[in-house]
Order: sequence, then C-alpha cells, then structure tokens
Amino acid sequence: MILYTTNAENQLVRSEKDFYTDHDIENKLIKVYAMEERQEMIGFGGALTESSAYTFSRMSKEKQEILTNLYFGDQGNNYNFCRLHIQSCDFSLGNSAYVTDETDTKLRSFSLEQDEKYVIPYVKEALKKNPNIQFLGSPWSPPAFMKSNKQMNQGGILLPEYYQRWAEVIARYIIEYKNHGIDVTRITIQNEPKAIQRWDSCVFTVEDEKNFACNYLKKVLNKHGLEHVKINIWDHNKERVYDRAVATISDKEAYECIDGIAFHWYSGDHFEALKLVRDKFPEKELIFSEGCAEFSLYRNPNPVTIAEKYAHDIIGNLNSGMNAYLDWNVILDSDGGPNHVGNYCDAPVMCDPDKDTIELKLSYFYIGHFSRFIKKGAKRIVVSRFSDQLETVGFVNPDGEKVIVILNKTDSACDFKLCDNDNISDLTLGAHSIMTVIY
Repeated sequence: MILYTTNAENQLVRSEKDFYTDHDIENKLIKVYAMEERQEMIGFGGALTESSAYTFSRMSKEKQEILTNLYFGDQGNNYNFCRLHIQSCDFSLGNSAYVTDETDTKLRSFSLEQDEKYVIPYVKEALKKNPNIQFLGSPWSPPAFMKSNKQMNQGGILLPEYYQRWAEVIARYIIEYKNHGIDVTRITIQNEPKAIQRWDSCVFTVEDEKNFACNYLKKVLNKHGLEHVKINIWDHNKERVYDRAVATISDKEAYECIDGIAFHWYSGDHFEALKLVRDKFPEKELIFSEGCAEFSLYRNPNPVTIAEKYAHDIIGNLNSGMNAYLDWNVILDSDGGPNHVGNYCDAPVMCDPDKDTIELKLSYFYIGHFSRFIKKGAKRIVVSRFSDQLETVGFVNPDGEKVIVILNKTDSACDFKLCDNDNISDLTLGAHSIMTVIY
C-alpha cells in the first residue's frame, strides 16, 4: 500500500504501509466497501480562460514548459477535463464576440480571432502533454446585439428572435475549435443563468433554458452532425441545483435532450441537494464546473483554509454523485487576474510574468490528491468513517487499483485503521493534512 500525505510544510510525501488480517477490530475504522460501486468519473481539471492563457503567454519558454507539466504532464496533476468560455467572460481581457454584425444572418463574419491570440495556443500546449483532454464549453453572454440590454455585461436576456442564430454560433464555435484540433464534447447553456453580473452575463429562466436547449440548440447541433455533444443545464450554485433540475428536465422531451447538470460552490456545501439530483436523475452527469477563492471574500487567502475548502467540497460532491470536477482559472497573475472588471481571485498556480516566477499554492497539491490518482472511468465505492474528524471518499480505478482520500481539517492528529474486508492497516493523519491511500 502506497500513501501520499500533504500539509502546509510538506507536499505529496510518499510512504508505504502493509495490511494485516484481523476479524475482530471494531473501533476507529475507515471501512471500505469495494463491492458497492456508484457513479463513474469523467475527469478532473480546470478552466483555460483567456486570463490564464494570457498570463501563460507572458512567461518564458522554460516556465511555460513547467506550467504545462504542472497540470498536464505525467508527474503533474494529470488534468484530463477542462472548461473553455464561449466568447468572453470576466477572466478575459475585455468583452468580445464571434459575431458583431446584426445583419449577418449567415455568420459569414464569424471569427475566432480573439481566441486565436492566447486561448487556442495555450490549449494546444496542454494537448501536447495530454492529447486525451476532454473539453466543456460555457457561454457567459451572447453578442450584445442579441440581448435585451444591448451589452454583454449586466445580465439582460437573449431575445427570442435570436435563439436560432445564437444556437448556430455555438455550433459554429464547436466546429471551428474542432478544426483547430480541440474537441469540445460538452457544453452548458449559460454560465450562472440566474445572476446579473457587472461582467459578461445573461439571464435564462427555467422555461428559457428548456426552450433554447430542446427547440434550438439540440436541433442545430444535430443538423451539423454534432449529435455527440452533450448539453448541460444550470451551471450555477448548489442551493437550487435540485429545484432547477426538476423544473427543467422532468418532462420527457427535456429529459432526452439534456445530458447533465453543472454546478458551482459559491452558495455553500448543499451536498444533500446534489444527492437529491443524483437519486432523482441517476443517468445524468453531474459536473462541478467552477469554484474559486474570490479576493472580495478572501483578501489574504490562508493557504490551509483554501486548500481544505477545495478538498472538503470535492469529497462532499463526490460522495453526493459528482462525475467530474473543474476548478476555475488554472493559472493567474500575482494580482489574481487579469480580469476586465476587477473581479480578482486566487488560483492554485499564480505567476508573476514580470519576474518570471511561479508560485504553487497549497490548493494545487490538495486537488492533486484526487486528480493524480483517480482515473477516468473510475467508479466511486462506499467508504464509512467512524468520526467526523476525518472526511473520506474512495474509488476503484479501471485497472482494479483502489484509491482512498482522507482529509483532516482539525487541529489534532487522528489515528485510524483502514479496513477493506478483514485487511487492516494502522494509519495516522496529522492535523490539517490530507492523505491518499493506493492499493
């Protein structure tokens, strides 16, 4: 059995331990039920935003190689599933749209010129390290002329007369990205459809989202031979994830055209709500599509606090049925940007392009305790814990290897016994530490 342990002082420290057999131990058990398989993992990753790509472009070639290896290399966090923004988002250099000519009904002026500057080159560098990365695309706003408020920022709605053309733009985006060697196989309808933000945003009601997905987007995707592209709804916080899922996909037509539900963490845990979605819609994918430590809430982020927030949320989401995990920006500059409206935040990897330096946050290693070892196609297995001092989740990889992740957020070390059938191993997890057990 191999162990990897991380805390504020030491990261991914490797050690080994043996099992012994005991039929009678009852106390301090972390018990693994490997025969009880649950959801299958799609993957782990983050968002390759324009801000991340621009920051990457400003680093030296030597540091760029290090950065791509950190996330996509064999010895890094092994990311295999990433999010892209369709048109601009707040973590872009400014508002931009693929089509700006209101009279262009045939999309002859469609252009990826802005994406080709930084995002597409960065994605291609990632694909050099891992050609099997899957991609999810999310729009923050349609072009300004398609919206009620005639701007990409400050919410507004997509005007019904532009539903068809916006669906065509999204399909064209997928096709053009494929021409660049980037295969976007999943999309969400709208990032945070309930939020009116000072940056790129657009409001979709339940009825709007269902109508656009079933009567426009799905049909346009099929028309262009993109039947394989999966459509996800919501892409917003967990406190209403169950309500939105039930309201949107309970009828037969919507159920058939919508493949999954994406969600964020900004309103809190709400693991029970997520579990309700998993139980109600067992065939649908549950994708965590965004979470970060905003500087507006964490002005001087405590590395341990943020790292534990990540691990706690990942464990809770996985135990509630999550199939895929997507962090927000994979890298940012030392200011937490760039961001065209000053909505700065933390990232697991921060760079100072002026000094050509890289800072790895503790959160990078905590995420790695999952992403490095839980493989695509792994099945979650049930793990029972004796105490709330420890949080834990388990998986069995496609090759039969078992992976158990254990988190201790408390101020005290905890002794426990890992138990798989009658195989026992005596372990200790220090205060404010995380451990991955592989056997």
